[in-house]
Amino acid sequence: MKQTDDGKQKTEKKRKGWTCGRHRRVFAFLRAVMTPFFKLRYNYVAEPAPIKSGPCLILHNHQATMDPFFVADSFKFPLYFFASDDLFNLKVSPLIRYLVNPIPKSKSVSDMEAVRIALRVFKEGGAVCIAPEGNRTLSGRQWEMADSAAKLVKLSKVPLVLYNLCGGYGTDPRWGAKIRKGTKYVGHVKRIIYPDEYKNMSVAELFEIIKRELDVNDVASGESYFSPRRAEYIERALYMCPKCGAIGTIRSHGANFGCTKCGAEAEYTEKLKIDPPICGYDEVYGWFEWERKEIVRRVAAGETIADDGILFRESVKLKNKIKLGGDRVEMNARELKISGGGTEYVYPLEDIDAITAVGKKKFNFYCNGKILQVKGDERFCAIKYVHAFDGLRAAERAAEHTAAEENCEAATP
Repeated sequence: MKQTDDGKQKTEKKRKGWTCGRHRRVFAFLRAVMTPFFKLRYNYVAEPAPIKSGPCLILHNHQATMDPFFVADSFKFPLYFFASDDLFNLKVSPLIRYLVNPIPKSKSVSDMEAVRIALRVFKEGGAVCIAPEGNRTLSGRQWEMADSAAKLVKLSKVPLVLYNLCGGYGTDPRWGAKIRKGTKYVGHVKRIIYPDEYKNMSVAELFEIIKRELDVNDVASGESYFSPRRAEYIERALYMCPKCGAIGTIRSHGANFGCTKCGAEAEYTEKLKIDPPICGYDEVYGWFEWERKEIVRRVAAGETIADDGILFRESVKLKNKIKLGGDRVEMNARELKISGGGTEYVYPLEDIDAITAVGKKKFNFYCNGKILQVKGDERFCAIKYVHAFDGLRAAERAAEHTAAEENCEAATP
């Protein structure tokens, strides 16, 4: 009996304390060291948050690589961030876990374990911080998000802090190669909603508030962002030419970019505009939204999208990646295929749970319990595969819903 009690105590001790005093000291040190660096490197200023302690849930828009550090700079207490699988595959992952103990979360897939840990942090009086978009913006506007963040708010029963980062897309666009110096880059609390205020809201009502308050548009700000290489690798976001319809023919150099097939050319200006506009598109967002829909139509109609020179590997959660064979990726309306070097891997789209862009030139896909990754070269555009998959899956679900409604109507006397 004593052994059972001892074992139970050891288990409880092991599970106890996701939060700890060490994290407070680490965040205080990072704040003191990083604040002047942020100002010098990014011209970033974090406004002090009016909330002084946890528990609370902080939601922020997602613009740049350093967003977690930028957000944390406004708060005088440690934040426990949701972090993607890639972070836990780094060699320094054990050190990161020791210093700040982020919450593991697979991108674009449901992860109840992450929710369970977040509720545990709230119970311990801690603050959880999430970018509900789950991905840095490629277009400069809000990435599509699920209502899971609103559901977590309702479960948590803690203050909801809505935080805006303004200027991150102009300063460090996800598709870009270099940091730009902007006239404005600031982080601030946009709104705090307390449990008494949201307890009678539906998840849908709360979700609409979250989306509205986290929607930031750097283009509309009119600020300027300076770099002689400001257009470089814009093809990581703009993969289809609106003038000739070619896929994969956009090439950038310095402040300019264009289509190698039809010759359309433009400058990406310091005001984040496309000048002259190409087919009426004078900013990245409009072009991005057009190609997002067009790629689905074309793949559904029988086209195949493909890239050569890729690296294919399996990512074992919380462990290193395993390199697999193949140097070419293809996708059509039925399957995703990796081939080359005498190997071939075929994944029916119906077996894939999700595809998500990772970093600047990679995408992960989740299939049969595995996390698999395709990494391309410097000009590789991962988002077209995400757009095609998401659009096909959405169309499939819409068709199933319509069929179900028709069957229901037919069965009604």
